Amino acid sequence: MDTMQSAQEHQTQADFARHMGVSRAAVSQWKSRDILQDDAFTQPGKKGKVVVSVAVEQVRRNRDIGQALSNGIETRTSTDTASTADLPDEVPTEEVQPELPTASAAPVQAEPTVAAPGAAKKDTVEDQLKRAKLEQQLRTNRIQASEEALRQGMLVAADDAREQMTRVASMMLQIFEGSLPELSKTIAAQFDVSQRDVLHLLRAEFKKVRASASEKEKARTAAVASEKNAEIELG
Repeated sequence: MDTMQSAQEHQTQADFARHMGVSRAAVSQWKSRDILQDDAFTQPGKKGKVVVSVAVEQVRRNRDIGQALSNGIETRTSTDTASTADLPDEVPTEEVQPELPTASAAPVQAEPTVAAPGAAKKDTVEDQLKRAKLEQQLRTNRIQASEEALRQGMLVAADDAREQMTRVASMMLQIFEGSLPELSKTIAAQFDVSQRDVLHLLRAEFKKVRASASEKEKARTAAVASEKNAEIELG
């Protein structure tokens, strides 16, 4: 009797598939989707025979109800299925286990698994590793694009660019201010007025222009101080 109970408790994967009323391929899917876990088998790595009581409980707990309906199979989730030896004599064996295939019957093929609309996909370790690898590759691409743009002179440091622009602006102001004496001389000769008066007027007006331009630049710089973006096209 103990030998019979042990045989019923430990079954091959094919026998377990028949016990559950599904195909052998469906049991393989349960293994790959972690519906059946290591402790449901007699050997590590989901190998060996199936421990029926543990496996049935895991299928009942882990299997998505939408998958069960889409497969069109009413999966057994109880280990107390009566054996043919426990049935009354007048009940034929073939009526108790209609799912057992005959010699001429074609094997039952599991239909494609369709997840229920509201079921969330399990985030496996493999999925996490794939995402991490993708993020690392994208970061590498951005760094390489930045280095290439820097080598080609398309990308410069903001501080370096600001220093260059300040130097150019200062040089232009010096050139323009240095030309005021010549401008005043030409204007004085044209209108027959004192060159000193014309030069004094030009310098006063130029000072006003510089002050006004400086205030406008300060306001513009404050407005865009937080918008230091560099766009790099990776495609």
